[in-house]
Amino acid sequence: MNVEVYKNDDETILWKGKPNKSVYIKERIFTPLALFAIVWLVIDIAIMSTIFYTSGAFEGMKGFVFVLPLFFALHLMPVWIYLGRILFCGLSWKNIEYMVTDKAIYATSGVFTTKCDRKAFQEVSNVSFHQGIIDKVHNVGDVFIATGVATTSNGNTKQIGINIIDIDDYLEVYKLITKTGRDVFSDTMYPNDLRPEENHGYNTKYVNK
Repeated sequence: MNVEVYKNDDETILWKGKPNKSVYIKERIFTPLALFAIVWLVIDIAIMSTIFYTSGAFEGMKGFVFVLPLFFALHLMPVWIYLGRILFCGLSWKNIEYMVTDKAIYATSGVFTTKCDRKAFQEVSNVSFHQGIIDKVHNVGDVFIATGVATTSNGNTKQIGINIIDIDDYLEVYKLITKTGRDVFSDTMYPNDLRPEENHGYNTKYVNK
């Protein structure tokens, strides 16, 4: 579903985009989880080989010959999770879309379902950008829009908000969000006549210039 359907009628689109597909897929293939999954798989293969091909161990486990494959299938869960991320990354990329309007920032995501996250500019507390190794190779980047702080289960705190990842024009989007947020904040805080259609103190209709 197109992200434009989620905006209000009185909103003007300033920017819309998707992650760079090649970078998005590569970042899901070349992750720390990949190394962990490979090591985990090698260890499990070594253990299974020892059990099934060492005669002494095998003789003592005849009653478990059908249980062991199921056990190792469950024990290989980190490998299945990694492979699942790769298999479904194309579908998840298809459902990701970002949009910046004169009032809010939108991000859609999902694999089999679609979720839309909307953050009004009044909620934005911080904007930053980041480039990883793969990002630098392909000259793309991520823009992080923080809107608050959440407490994790172990008592630590982390920033929450919207992440616009792997986009080609990340610097332009970073500057656009920073400028628009500043302008909207100034417009909201500026003294006026309770924000009527004709404002004698300030132009209440935001125009991006």
